[in-house]
Amino acid sequence: MENNMPCQIIAITNQKGGVGKTTTTINLSQALALRGSKVLVVDVDPQGNTTQGFGIPPTSVGKSLSDLILDRELPAEAVIYEGDGISLIPATRRLSQVERELVGMTNSELRLARKLSTLRETFSVIVLDVPPTFGPLMNSALNAADSLIVPLDSSYFGMTGIKDMLTEIEEIRLGTNPKLEILGFLLTMSDQTRMAGEVCDELVASFGEKVFSAKIRRNVKLKEAPALGKTIFHHAPTSHGAEDYLALAEEVSFRLNLPEDLQAAQGISQHGPEEAHPMIAGGVQ
Repeated sequence: MENNMPCQIIAITNQKGGVGKTTTTINLSQALALRGSKVLVVDVDPQGNTTQGFGIPPTSVGKSLSDLILDRELPAEAVIYEGDGISLIPATRRLSQVERELVGMTNSELRLARKLSTLRETFSVIVLDVPPTFGPLMNSALNAADSLIVPLDSSYFGMTGIKDMLTEIEEIRLGTNPKLEILGFLLTMSDQTRMAGEVCDELVASFGEKVFSAKIRRNVKLKEAPALGKTIFHHAPTSHGAEDYLALAEEVSFRLNLPEDLQAAQGISQHGPEEAHPMIAGGVQ
């Protein structure tokens, strides 16, 4: 598919951990690729869980996001692990040290944005997995992004910290990235309990149409997949998890007006994602 539409950079972010950011980054990206988008995933978290979730051991990573941020002369293409429809800029533990170094650098929060801007003509979607703490890396990701997806789990504490998150977003919008907007709030780990229903109701009451209709149900296959270095579409393509992330991808594509490869979408419905769009090492190599 030719990339004739403006590239969209989406950051998956929430300062609360354990809400499904990495799971959403991996599987939404794969679902968008299955729909025909050319996707780049950027692992901005020093834990490197997204990198490992795509089947890349930390010990096998050569150049990574750390090199891209620190080396002004390094082209972004030099740190990309190519896949079939989906590619990755990996992260390693070294990124924690880089984050500390960014504190003393002039305009450090704009370095990532500048590097990713050179890839807008190559990819139709760039998805960032953002660390769950306010700091230079989150700041860099929010400055690079056009829009945000905010996952929230359906527990009692699901809405915790959202006010602080929105304040941070507004500060960046008023300062260095006025185009930044929230694409949507995503309810994860959803089930049939009353608590989950109350969290969903509170979310809709607070943010209305910004809440995605798609919800990510609790699913053991979603927990198993990253441990195997696979997306849900390679591990369990007929599971509820795969179904939910395909529904989210459809909704995201609609909101962003992303073109759809009808042949790829037909392959999903007729054959299942894995057979229709085979990948190596869960998406990248």
